[in-house]
Amino acid sequence: MPTSAATGGKIRRKTRKGGEAGFALIEMLVAMVLLSLVGLTLARFQTFQLAGTASVAAAAAARLEADNKVIDVLAALQAPTAPESGSSANLGREWHWTVEPGPPPDPARMPEMVTVRVSISATAGGPPLVSRTLLRPQLYRPEMRELRDGPRQ
Repeated sequence: MPTSAATGGKIRRKTRKGGEAGFALIEMLVAMVLLSLVGLTLARFQTFQLAGTASVAAAAAARLEADNKVIDVLAALQAPTAPESGSSANLGREWHWTVEPGPPPDPARMPEMVTVRVSISATAGGPPLVSRTLLRPQLYRPEMRELRDGPRQ
């Protein structure tokens, strides 16, 4: 843009009607569309974060319930001989559990042992959220009871 002596050698910006320099209507619309897209992206990200947090909390609660059921299986005098299932409430939720006995890992060396698998699911017959496998004796013998309960008085 040519300079003139009247402006002192400075480049002057053309002004719109009324002498105001600013954004045109189309520029404002483009800016609003961009800001709305950024806002929607942030809202969607927050939704994914909340869903992830809820699933982590559910998985942690399922692990606690599985540990509780494992303690029940270990505290019983006899290992389960057939599959069992049921439900229990813990941390404000209802959990469905299955306990399935299995063969010992090495029947020749550990014939008195049995493996037990504990599975926890959110719905009856649903996919397990967590599973635990443990090894325990089929039956606690009297000398083993003292180890479990402590010496008799």
